[in-house]
Amino acid sequence: MEVELKLLLAPETPVGALSSLEFPATLTQIKRASLGNAYFDTPDLALRQRDMGLRIRRRGDFREQTLKTAGRVEGGLHARPEYNTEVSGECPQLERFPDTLWSKNEREAIQAGLAVQFHTDFERQQGELSLADGVRVELALDSGTIRAGERSEVIAELELELISGEASALMPLARQLMSQWPLRLGLDSKAARGYRLAGLAPWPEVVENAATQPLALLAAWQRNEERLLAGELAAAAPLAAQLQAVVTLLGESAEGLQPLVQALQGDAPRQALQAALGSTEYGLIQLSLLALSLD
Repeated sequence: MEVELKLLLAPETPVGALSSLEFPATLTQIKRASLGNAYFDTPDLALRQRDMGLRIRRRGDFREQTLKTAGRVEGGLHARPEYNTEVSGECPQLERFPDTLWSKNEREAIQAGLAVQFHTDFERQQGELSLADGVRVELALDSGTIRAGERSEVIAELELELISGEASALMPLARQLMSQWPLRLGLDSKAARGYRLAGLAPWPEVVENAATQPLALLAAWQRNEERLLAGELAAAAPLAAQLQAVVTLLGESAEGLQPLVQALQGDAPRQALQAALGSTEYGLIQLSLLALSLD
């Protein structure tokens, strides 16, 4: 089971050196790599329909295939089973994954129809932390693009992947890092973004309601944030209402959102949101909401 916390850098923020951050322990296993990833599916999206993601990752001459299956996302905390195996050639070999994932006939039918749907290419800075109570965390700072035909989107994210220990250990680590860089919680995986960019999945709808439960409220906040950044101005008013609900729920610790609530009701809501993302306070309030939902 892969468990990770995905943090997104504010738009237009230069990606610095991972080693420039201050950590609660010594960062080890530091390395850099250029990673090329091809994501596969069939013409009828047999894998997508099963909530699976399949890719081949290229690192120099080495090829690794990865299959991720259905999991859960809570705010920026992602948990899902993951299977990795070396592969030769440019096409996945499904017989190398566990037989329990599908019947022989299903596997063969999917194998026959596999084709590349989109790519992600990025530079990865990577390191590892060993913390108290046997907790080990791998950090990966990715900077690059998602490509689908002529369309592309920027990748600029920091992933905290739990190698061992309790997932709760990711929260104080995230708070320390988010206090240094303008980071916010990431709702969508690279694969989900790629499917949408390729026109193989619908763009999410604006979330109109202001939920009262912390996790639902955070999800609505994140979705409308993403929609507004994409230029969907109809997300501005619901986002303002949701942020006001966050202020009501968290009290004084979220008062820093109040100017953004007002600005979202003005003439330039997208620009106001972009400016707010440049503050470390924005993401830290998101993290407080996530922490409240996990209590």
